[in-house]
Amino acid sequence: MEKFQLSVKRFDEFASEYAEKFMDVEAYAPSIGRFCDLITDPDPAILELACGPGNVTRFVRNRFPNSRYLAIDLSPKMIELAKTRVPDVEFRVMDVRDISALITRFDAIMCSFCLPFLSSQDTNALIAHCSGSLKKNGVLYLSTMEGDESMAGYEPTNFSGEQKIYFNYHQQQDLENALTACGFVIDRITRQDYHEPDGRITTDMIFIAKKIPGKDKHQPV
Repeated sequence: MEKFQLSVKRFDEFASEYAEKFMDVEAYAPSIGRFCDLITDPDPAILELACGPGNVTRFVRNRFPNSRYLAIDLSPKMIELAKTRVPDVEFRVMDVRDISALITRFDAIMCSFCLPFLSSQDTNALIAHCSGSLKKNGVLYLSTMEGDESMAGYEPTNFSGEQKIYFNYHQQQDLENALTACGFVIDRITRQDYHEPDGRITTDMIFIAKKIPGKDKHQPV
């Protein structure tokens, strides 16, 4: 089974455990709040990628209660949980790698910790597709863990019992380069520590960027 598909399978199996562990997004509230502050339309069209059980969805939806909000995830059980927590949002089972098929242009795209499950090639393609899916001055939120690609591998989590999940790591400069190449100007980069269940401390990186008017990239970099 492909690493990506296996990760989806694990999230589907442990959706409830994940929701119990991560529904509170307070640690990321300043960054999510900044993302929301940059959205100029009071009733924006928002796309959320890899929404999980709706933890970030609920935060953003509360800021924009009249938004046209589409949230996608490839785990059916995550989508089921999200629908119960944020019932007035459109949820859809969908692969984030397929968003170029969406016709709607969005004012903002939220992508919270989806990149750990994407290779560098898929990540570059996703950033390009996000650029193509955003309106001018659209806002993009990306978060992931910092590290060299060689660190990628199966790791234990604090929600999946003995089952390990495959994680990818990304470098700050690589993501900066991909964003710039796809017509984004970076508003803010936040770095914060995260304590892993095996005792390691990893660094979370959060990028908030705006699409430069006149720049439109549909193809992967």
